[in-house]
Amino acid sequence: MNEAESQPEGRVARIGRWLEDAVLVLLLGGMILLAATQILLRNGFDSGLVWADELLRILVLWVGLAGALAASRDRNQIRIDVLSRFLGPKARIGMQLLTDFFTAGVCGVVAWHAFVFVKGSFEYEDTLLGNLPAWWFQVILPAGFFLMAWRYLAHAAEDFLEMIRGRSR
Repeated sequence: MNEAESQPEGRVARIGRWLEDAVLVLLLGGMILLAATQILLRNGFDSGLVWADELLRILVLWVGLAGALAASRDRNQIRIDVLSRFLGPKARIGMQLLTDFFTAGVCGVVAWHAFVFVKGSFEYEDTLLGNLPAWWFQVILPAGFFLMAWRYLAHAAEDFLEMIRGRSR
């Protein structure tokens, strides 16, 4: 364990990373298990779980957003990085700062509209999986995009401090 990980912030970050990964693994594992069960029941017994297909669609959404959130913590999202190859260290940090702000802004706008969507679903009492409130399953949309926006603002703050200190990556 290095010095940064022994600090309380480092432990909290490590626990948060572990929880994110655990949720992702549980969601993906549950999705695979449910899909395999559904295939086995359909092909082997001409049967199936009535709710499984709808739950699998919901789990795909949750896995996608949990994966995007995990990718955002280390800036492992898909990006086209042609321009930064030709920039100097300070300009590269400045470009990353702009990219982080832009990404945070896009995620913030999507989070807001997802919140409006989930609020409407709550108000109209939409249901999924029989008779369960749909907003229980849809809440991942605004929460996931808000957390990604927050994470990119934190990345932007790190970039800004690096730019002020004159360091490069």
